[in-house]
Amino acid sequence: MARVLIPLAQGCEELEAVTLIDLLRRAGIEVVTAGLEGGPVTCSHQTVLIPDTTLEEAASGEYDLMVLPGGLPGSDYLNHDPRIRALLQKLHHEGRYVAAICAAPKVLAALGLLDGRRATGYPGVLESLHLADTELTGAPVEMDGNVITSRGPGTAMDFALALIEVLQGQASRMAVEEALKRPTV
Repeated sequence: MARVLIPLAQGCEELEAVTLIDLLRRAGIEVVTAGLEGGPVTCSHQTVLIPDTTLEEAASGEYDLMVLPGGLPGSDYLNHDPRIRALLQKLHHEGRYVAAICAAPKVLAALGLLDGRRATGYPGVLESLHLADTELTGAPVEMDGNVITSRGPGTAMDFALALIEVLQGQASRMAVEEALKRPTV
């Protein structure tokens, strides 16, 4: 069974965090939510989430994917946390997946993980970093090797479904998506 770490920082975007947690768990993926510190996490729109554990406790685990919800100031807290940075570098170095949505791709950019890749994020966030070696596409979801990025709250469901497909295949993604009864365009 695939195992995913989702760190939760104060001020994270709850729509992204909850959508990721919910859909990955619907797919039977083990999801570990970890607060940067102990206790509840108050999201950017005042929704309160209770992480499964602390990042300190979760850091020693093995994960197939680490995915960062966006939102502000949550993304800034993730970006400035040396434990988050070390975990992302470790997973990336091991060839495992790292992913981020909305403002959180800037954490990947700060570590050089977007260098030479296609990426997307919330409008203006990555553009403001002047990433000369990153192709910013504006796509809802962008997958380039073991790095996966997404645009924002409105693309959270597509992002979660893409992560399911990467970890467990198209059949698993289709099963979860069918049960959601999303309208076809």
